[in-house]
Amino acid sequence: MIILFIIFNMQKKFVGKLDGTPGKRLFLAIIADYNLNRSICELIDNGLDNWITHGKSHPLNINIDIDIEQQTLLIMDNSGGVEECKLKNLISPGETGNDPCSEIIGIFGVGTKRAVIALAKDVKIKSRYENQKTFLVEFNDDWLQENNDWSLDYFLIDDIEQSTTQIFLQSIRYAITKDMLQQLKEHLKATYAKFLNQQNFKITVNGDQLTPLLFENWAYPPEYKPTLYKGNVRMDEGDIKVQILAGLSKESSPATGEYGVYFYCNNRLIVRSLKTIQVGFGTGLAGKPHPNVSLMRVIVTMEGSANLMPWNSSKSDIYYEHKIFKKIQEQLIKIVIQYAKISRGLEGLWPEKVFHYKHGNVLEQELNFEAGGRLHLPPAPRSKPRFNESIKIKNKKILDQKPWTKGLMGGIVATEYIFNKDFDGKNRISIIILDSTLEIAFKEFLVKESGVHYADSQLAAIFKQRHLVELEIKKYPLKISNSDWIKIRHYYDIRSKLVHQRASVGVTDAEVEDYRNLIEKILKKMFKLKF
Repeated sequence: MIILFIIFNMQKKFVGKLDGTPGKRLFLAIIADYNLNRSICELIDNGLDNWITHGKSHPLNINIDIDIEQQTLLIMDNSGGVEECKLKNLISPGETGNDPCSEIIGIFGVGTKRAVIALAKDVKIKSRYENQKTFLVEFNDDWLQENNDWSLDYFLIDDIEQSTTQIFLQSIRYAITKDMLQQLKEHLKATYAKFLNQQNFKITVNGDQLTPLLFENWAYPPEYKPTLYKGNVRMDEGDIKVQILAGLSKESSPATGEYGVYFYCNNRLIVRSLKTIQVGFGTGLAGKPHPNVSLMRVIVTMEGSANLMPWNSSKSDIYYEHKIFKKIQEQLIKIVIQYAKISRGLEGLWPEKVFHYKHGNVLEQELNFEAGGRLHLPPAPRSKPRFNESIKIKNKKILDQKPWTKGLMGGIVATEYIFNKDFDGKNRISIIILDSTLEIAFKEFLVKESGVHYADSQLAAIFKQRHLVELEIKKYPLKISNSDWIKIRHYYDIRSKLVHQRASVGVTDAEVEDYRNLIEKILKKMFKLKF
């Protein structure tokens, strides 16, 4: 320690000053993780903050027009406009007119800049502050290449509507497709749902006024009603209002994954259906994500100073090391674990024990988020029949009448058992079992349910090639959709590659869940089996 002290306290002589002004290539370095959805959200956030700063004195309208043929984008808002003295905030990284202690969204001073540059090579911004003059700021990639010159001309132009800003983008960096446009609409519906639920806020995309997409789709079983845990987290800089709304949804969504933890900060959705170890999903906690916990949903809402929000700079994820998140993490994990247990404990009984209760009220509980705060949670179900026992109970009549369905049921039970184990290759085995179960189900249907007699030689010829099986099954009115047949062929191809190719393909948990759900749906149609 003494040596280090001597080294770092040697005599020093002033030489000069270094210029720490960042090069404009900084912009290109900070847009790598930006896509259409994230960029548009940054521009909407900017309008929202401007509107909030102006006291929400009038309804806010945000209009987005994307021309797919011309590959141009125009976004307009009437949030108040940008004052002439603050025009530099549009291009200078780190500059922002927002008060970080306000309940706003943007505080980092980089969102609008990297959003427009991530989207386009040619940017034009017109803004009229209230009823004052209208100014134009424009720049392109040529300006970005002038690395050491941050000066930028701006112009006085004919007035646009007062209190408005228009951002026009052309020379888009990547092709915007119809699918991307639809995905953008759905993303905005969810991200700004709490604002869209108000009468004084509107987003229109290519003439389509967006409606809110909320996730409070609760069931109200008497013993497991949704509960709102609420309290304040105290910090030196101020208090944050925190609410955790937990419950069971009135429908299962294992394929789309719409379960887990949702985070809203100052009414903006930051992340949806989060299923990470940091919020309680993992061995020894709530378990790994699985269809049997797909009813649980936990919605975390935080309101307070923007500089205390635990979001990342693009507001697309939660920063787990943030001091606010750390303060609520212990209680949040306990809530996630308990509602996962409840969902799992009621599996097999969801229709009568959960989905049946469509109406009710949300319970409320004051919660001290500081360490040791007492948390009242509903008890998990006392007992739950094992999966194979529960489906035997639900299908007893069918199994007695049609004993050949027992083996089909066994294929689903085997998949459930293997999928819940933790070993390499379990997903590959699951896919092989599922596809074999489906193929056997097709055979049992033709032999036992079709009403047509098939000779052994006919069956052998049909089942020699999978596409012949498909053609034969399609002769019967089972109402298997074309999209389902496409999926069946997709997963059959995966099975064939696993069995016949030299290198085995990877299979994800989501693919196993998706194929299992599809096969269960087909078994219901063929044999009226229940899952």
